[in-house]
Amino acid sequence: MKKIVLICCCITSTFFGNPQNIEISFQQDARLLLVGDTKKNDPLTLNLLAKVEIPILRFKKDHISIYPSVEYANLVGGDFQRYSFGAAYTVKKIYGKIGATAFFDVGNIYRQKRSFFSLSATGELSYKLNDWLKIIGTQQLTQRNDLKILYNSKKEFLISGFFGLKFSF
Repeated sequence: MKKIVLICCCITSTFFGNPQNIEISFQQDARLLLVGDTKKNDPLTLNLLAKVEIPILRFKKDHISIYPSVEYANLVGGDFQRYSFGAAYTVKKIYGKIGATAFFDVGNIYRQKRSFFSLSATGELSYKLNDWLKIIGTQQLTQRNDLKILYNSKKEFLISGFFGLKFSF
């Protein structure tokens, strides 16, 4: 968790002097929080995802952003860490206060002192509470070569659902 906060602070510190509407999100995997999984991870298992979205192209009703992200999970088989960098397309309003974003990124997963290449695609819905806070829900499809190599899993991709908060600066 300390690494996540440190990385987010370092990345955003250079942008606070420039009004860019940077957004920082913190999310928790819903399944691991509420019911656990079939791999002996109990309910209330920590699996946090943090993103720092930096707009690079703005349009009237939408924008394109780049972002770094960090995911950390405290799993039974050892800690899971994923660091990635990607691009996102955001539509600010699809209905009322609801917005939508599509994310695509490239990253590395670190488990058991090994590194694994990973791709990810994510869809996000957000509900704007005010000018600086949104409630978000995401569905993430992630390439998990670590499971294939470490556990002989036949699944190359996993789907995860997250919920959390997004702060605008």
